[in-house]
Amino acid sequence: MDNAERNVEERKDDAVIKKRKVINNNHDKKKIIIILITIFVLLVFGIIFFLIFTSKDKDTNTADDDIKLQDDLPPEKKENLGYVLCDDNTALLNVRNSITGEIVDGLSCYKEVVIEQELSGTENCSKWYKINYQKHDSAYTGYVCSSYIREKNTDLLLEEKVREVLDKALDYNKQNTTKVFCGNTSDSKKIKFTTLEGQLEGEYLKSEFESLDKLKEYLMSFMSENLIENLKLSDINDPNYYDNYYEIDGNLYCRNYANSGLTSGYTENYDIEITDTSNNKIVANIAYEYIKDLEKCNIDNILKCSNSDLEYNIGRVVIEKNNDNYVIVEMDFPR
Repeated sequence: MDNAERNVEERKDDAVIKKRKVINNNHDKKKIIIILITIFVLLVFGIIFFLIFTSKDKDTNTADDDIKLQDDLPPEKKENLGYVLCDDNTALLNVRNSITGEIVDGLSCYKEVVIEQELSGTENCSKWYKINYQKHDSAYTGYVCSSYIREKNTDLLLEEKVREVLDKALDYNKQNTTKVFCGNTSDSKKIKFTTLEGQLEGEYLKSEFESLDKLKEYLMSFMSENLIENLKLSDINDPNYYDNYYEIDGNLYCRNYANSGLTSGYTENYDIEITDTSNNKIVANIAYEYIKDLEKCNIDNILKCSNSDLEYNIGRVVIEKNNDNYVIVEMDFPR
């Protein structure tokens, strides 16, 4: 091959090499562009996801802060909560089926109601309330004159605590009216007595309290000593028919038979009005519900009792508050 032909072939090779370089460069540029586009897209998606999750996190934190702030707030009164005024008039408050309708029910002093709606007045009442309320575990709706309803301003947690100690005291009083208070019981013993009438036998229940002192200690955690009755320990070696308590083998036993002639129409339903919370004392009025004639209706079928079958007695309670301890120092028990 002469020099001319060799030069031609070398030029051809150079052209092919250059062409290949151009193709490779273009391919590399495409790769770089694709990589850059991919990186850009990933960055965009990353920013979007970051903003979304940051926003969600922010919303969650805000909600958590709201919950925390809500928990930190002092106990509030329930909105639209009221109760029936008493003053010197203890008659039942008429509940109607409309502001000009028929009387369908009656509410006692201090009965709690929820005010659903305010309505315009009529000739006999300047403003009416549509209310709902609970009575003997059933829900009712009706209309009452607003003049006889007072807004409930009491701290609901305080009222709950008052009711807690009242329930304990009323449970004590209920048991103590016909028998004696014993707390939770498990076993029982039969005790024989010798009387002028001959041999008699009575049942005594084993108390959760191991001694009369322990039972008294429990009662005095919510009730002052002057309100406690019938705490008398008797000698098991010389038993008498109406003995209240015996201590036998390290256990307390309580009389489980009733004195004759003691009956009560108290239904265990009551409503309260807290009137004073100053000087670490809580003063409240109580309306106790009674059945007038136990032969006509009783607690087991109280839903069938009409308002005329029931009556309400007004009492008073004074509770002393010492830190977290609430102790009743004065109370009119239902009888």
